[in-house]
Amino acid sequence: MSYLAVAVTGVAALSLVNTWLIIAMARKMRGQGEELARRVSRPRRDVGLPAGTRVPEFTVTTMTGATVSAEDLRGQRSVVAFFSPGCEPCHEQAPVFAAFARARPDGAGGTRTLAVICGGHRAAGGADNDAARLAGQLADVTDVVGEPSAGMVAAALGATGFPSFIVVDADGRVEAGAHTVAAIAGIAASA
Repeated sequence: MSYLAVAVTGVAALSLVNTWLIIAMARKMRGQGEELARRVSRPRRDVGLPAGTRVPEFTVTTMTGATVSAEDLRGQRSVVAFFSPGCEPCHEQAPVFAAFARARPDGAGGTRTLAVICGGHRAAGGADNDAARLAGQLADVTDVVGEPSAGMVAAALGATGFPSFIVVDADGRVEAGAHTVAAIAGIAASA
């Protein structure tokens, strides 16, 4: 009988330790999930040029044939969005950015927006279906530039990763950047 009592006590103790470990792991995972959500939702300084850096000169042609330069980003707050055709988060963020651009029309206190499809320079000719789909979602609300992956606008703003959204102030200096529209919306909307 004493062996049975020891065995039952041992199993009970092991069960308590196991339960405690499960609870501890669940708390740790919840904390990590909350930290990840905080990191994703806040503006990051490593998405493009460091905050305060003046955007270097560039001149590109949009898919409609208009010319856009670094000078066009000055005079009012601007948001430059970078997308890549093969990037699923880019396809998820494109309609969010389109709604953002639609809600803040260029000029008269609005926010200037520019969408750059990196690796989508063929989109104007329709050769790249993913790039053309991205361009189609954005063309009605903002200027769209298609350029090679290491294109002029991406190099000028130091864009890293996709999607990237970089806020440029009225003086042509980088304010912030993030990988989601939600993370930069508050900055872009402030005066």
